[in-house]
Parts: sequence; structure tokens; C-alpha cells
Amino acid sequence: MIIKTMTQYSMKHLLTFCTVVECGGFASAQAALGMSQPAISTHIRDLEIRLGFQLCHRGRSGFRLTEKGELAYDKCRFVLNNISDFEAELGELKNNLTGTLRIGLIDNTITNQAFPLYQAVEKFFSRKNNVSIKLEILPPEALEQQLISGHIHIGIGPFQRRDSTLSYELLHKEEHRFYCGKQHPLFSLSENEISWQSLQQYRVSSRAYMQNPDLPGIKNTAYVSNMEAQAMLIISGQFMGFLPVHYAQNWVDRGEMKAIDHLNLSHYSSFYLAMRDSPSIRNIVTVFLEDIKATLPALDTRERLEPVL
Repeated sequence: MIIKTMTQYSMKHLLTFCTVVECGGFASAQAALGMSQPAISTHIRDLEIRLGFQLCHRGRSGFRLTEKGELAYDKCRFVLNNISDFEAELGELKNNLTGTLRIGLIDNTITNQAFPLYQAVEKFFSRKNNVSIKLEILPPEALEQQLISGHIHIGIGPFQRRDSTLSYELLHKEEHRFYCGKQHPLFSLSENEISWQSLQQYRVSSRAYMQNPDLPGIKNTAYVSNMEAQAMLIISGQFMGFLPVHYAQNWVDRGEMKAIDHLNLSHYSSFYLAMRDSPSIRNIVTVFLEDIKATLPALDTRERLEPVL
């Protein structure tokens, strides 16, 4: 399949198309590809001629894929990923670390000093290798989709639902507390003045992909897709909500946010490492997993989880 495809379309054409899609347009892809915009346009037009259909709309209205273009992107990315993995396999025969390490991660983990994933990256790339890395920040459901499709090798996040084709290992437990911002009416009140009844008077925001504890009598009136949006609503003073302690600490230290701790609202979310459940694992993935284990002692007591359907 790959060989037949590559006889018809050059790898450069496929890479150009995928990069334009992933960068969100022609102009943004110039730096990533090291090509001028006219050259990128030529590559896309040549690919469209060979395919026999339009891949995308471009112009004053901005860049967007056609319906067929969306399907073509998935197939082109599949081909490129398989070529990368094939090259990695050949490198393994020579005992070389080579290929592209594709990792997906939940947003805003860098402030969590108890989960220093960057140290695993430093350890991996401090050894001699010929590896490139692709690191994507995505919500958990998108991470699982990318794993199933083979677009990424490893996904790290608080997966609430589990797919039967993936394996999951516990990495870390992250503490969350319930916060309000400086402009919120409850901010200046003492613990004795804040009760469940007083909480029920105000709006609450939740991250859609997180399973928060039940708050009796309190209804969510806002849903956000990431922690930055959650923090923004809390700081506005119009909403309360949960945030990881490590992420909120900066605003707490500046007196712009405080946790409502006395009502036992804090909870922990579990971070898992997810992979396709396959006996065949690329060497670069295996080595990076070892670096994660060396960085995170908690993995010594990790638990393997059964998929949840």
C-alpha cells in the first residue's frame, strides 16, 4: 500500500499537505517546511491534480479542508507515520535510535513539579540518536483517537473512559481544589462565612473532559475545554471551579485566587500513560518509556488497568 502510494505521490507532496493542515494554513507552514508560500501552493496543487479532487479552500476566507481533503489528510498522515516507523525499524537493525517519537499530552502539565515529564525528554535526547519528536497538546478524547489511528505512539492524560484497543498505566495523581477569584463575592469572606448554601448562589465552571465530584445543589453553568479557559473564568470573579493545585498556585501567590478548602471539595485525578495494546513496540518508544520510569518513581507501583468499554 505504502510503496504503491509513493510511486504516485512523492513523500514531499504528502508531507507538505500534512504540514499545511497541522499548521492551519499556508503562511504558518512556511517556517515548518522551510519553503516559500508559492512553492507550498505548487505542491498542494500538484497533489490535487494527481488525486483528481480539491483538498482545501484557500483565499481571503482563510484555509479549510474540503470533505475529501479531511479524509485524504488522515490517509496521508497514516502513510507518513508508517514510513517513519519503517525507518525506525531499519535503524533498530543497526542498533541506532532513529525515527520520529510521537507523543500526545494533556494541556498545562509543565507547572506540575511532581510530574516533570520534561526531564524524561532531556534524558532521552542527551544520548546519541537520530530521532525527531512530535509533541501535541490535546484533550483526552482526542489523545485516544490519535492513539487508535496510530498518529501518536504515547498518550498521557486523565483518561476517564478507556478503549479496548489501548493499554493504560497509572503515572501520577494530581490534586485539584475548588477556587474563586479576587473579584468574587466569596473571596473576602472567612471560612465560617462560607457554607454549602452560600456556594449554591454562584456560578460554577467545569472542564468538560474532567469528572469532578458531585456538588449537591450546585449546577455548572459553564463548560471549558482546557485549564487556561477555566482559570480565566475563575479570575473574572463570575465563576468558581476546580483547578490543579500546581496550576493555580501562581495566582494564589499573587492574591488573585483562593481555594475554598474547608468544605472538603479537593480531589485527585489520575494521570495514565496510554498506548496501543500491541506486542510490537518501536525501540524509540521503549527507550522513552524507560526514561519516564526513571524520572517518575511512582511508576514503580503502577497499576495496569483493564480497558473500559
